[in-house]
Amino acid sequence: MTQAKSNLKLYTVRDAAKLLDMSEHTIRRLIKQRKLAVVRIEQRIMLTESGIIHLIKRNTYPIPRAVPSDTAICFRYR
Repeated sequence: MTQAKSNLKLYTVRDAAKLLDMSEHTIRRLIKQRKLAVVRIEQRIMLTESGIIHLIKRNTYPIPRAVPSDTAICFRYR
């Protein structure tokens, strides 16, 4: 029998905060709101790489196409 190579990467809350350039408090809030999946190993909270990627994809918005000139916003100064 062959052993499968594990590609599972786990991050601590601190590591995830550094990776996403957020505070640890924000990461814990996202976990509490169930917006970021975690793995709990006894007292330890670990975040999976796929959970972090899912959070990024879910919060990524496409760049809007150019607005046609007839609907462009016009600012008038008095």
